[in-house]
Amino acid sequence: MAYLGVLAALVIGGIALFFWYKMRQSIVPSDSPDSPSSRKSRGGPNNSLENFIVAYRRGDVAVVGAAASAPTAASAPTAAAATNAPAVTAAIKRDHFLSGAAKLAFFICKAGLKDHHIFAHVQLAALSTTGVSEAALARATIDLLVCNAAMSPVAAIDVIGPDGRVTDTLKVDYLRSLGIRYLRFAAKTMPKPEEIRALLYRM
Repeated sequence: MAYLGVLAALVIGGIALFFWYKMRQSIVPSDSPDSPSSRKSRGGPNNSLENFIVAYRRGDVAVVGAAASAPTAASAPTAAAATNAPAVTAAIKRDHFLSGAAKLAFFICKAGLKDHHIFAHVQLAALSTTGVSEAALARATIDLLVCNAAMSPVAAIDVIGPDGRVTDTLKVDYLRSLGIRYLRFAAKTMPKPEEIRALLYRM
């Protein structure tokens, strides 16, 4: 009976050891340093990472995207194109939006027409809903635009210097067609603030 007990214990122990070994194999990952496949790959000649590094150092492996990073003859800028490229200059803010005689005319209009609105450097094309057909008028501006309380344009004012610019007949005719009075103020003979209203609404 004692021998049967020892034999049964050995059989049970062997079965338990077998199941422990199987469970350990299922728990340890295949890429773990303790796994048989990992131990084999560390010592074997077929290590893919090491083979790649050796091949790369020999120049047998081309890096993906290297050809795209190198400039081609078509994409590389030519010397002629670089020469013809316009120079880019940094923008500089003006110290004063209005200066000199135009600034004086602005303050005179503000003082004499407190119930009006004054705008500076207005394009003629902005005065009409259809714009202008003449190229010269499309580029033309007026120094000051006077609008009434309802923001309707009443008069256009240009400030002329000592040289006395010749009157632009195209500008005069265009403003007259819109019903806007056109005035020219000389830099040395500016009207007084109390005279502005009479100049705008005289018959």
